[in-house]
Amino acid sequence: MEIEKIKKKLDNQDKNMEIVFRYLDELLEKKDEPKLEKPPIGYKLKGKS
Repeated sequence: MEIEKIKKKLDNQDKNMEIVFRYLDELLEKKDEPKLEKPPIGYKLKGKS
């Protein structure tokens, strides 16, 4: 019975690790995509640069 609990726990951990690595791959792919230029946030004041 204990061995079955351990096997189930390890199986769940394997699945979680697979999910983590899948997300890391997605993040790395997004990092390689070119970023769009965004205008600066804030107000422009007259007479100041």
